[in-house]
Amino acid sequence: MKQTKNLQDKIYKGLAAITLLLIQASAVFSQQPTHYPDEHEPIPLTVGNVLLYIVTPVALFLIYYFYRRRKKRELQEKNKK
Repeated sequence: MKQTKNLQDKIYKGLAAITLLLIQASAVFSQQPTHYPDEHEPIPLTVGNVLLYIVTPVALFLIYYFYRRRKKRELQEKNKK
C-alpha cells in the first residue's frame, strides 16, 4: 500500500513538473526578437489569451491547493491512528 502511495506521489510530481516545463517553454519561445520594432499595445482579450493568462494560472493554483490540502489531511489521519 505504501509503495502505491509513493508511486502516486511520483506520478503527481512528474505531471506537475512536465506541466511547469511546458508553460516555461512556451514563455521562452514566445519572446519577441530584439531586431523588430517595439509596439507597446495591450494584449487583446481573446478567448485564447484569457484561458492562457487568467484561467490556467488560477486552475494550477487551485489544483496545487487541493492537492496539498488532501496530503495534509492524509498525514493527520495517519498520525491519529
